Amino acid sequence: MADFCKQCSIEIFGEDFGDLSDITTKMKTKDGIYAFVICEGCGIIQVDHEGKCISNDCLKNGHVKDVE
Repeated sequence: MADFCKQCSIEIFGEDFGDLSDITTKMKTKDGIYAFVICEGCGIIQVDHEGKCISNDCLKNGHVKDVE
């Protein structure tokens, strides 16, 4: 099964299906601790508790700025 970060899901499907959400916790995100995952759209990345790509060097050229 293909998994997508929040930004790729919105870009490809028009909505966030939450494939990579809740892998880590809100508290860990607050502490700057993220989960390493594979997004089918942007490669090996780190995501926060919402499944949002926070990697500036992903294959999508760091689309971390795309979703607030």
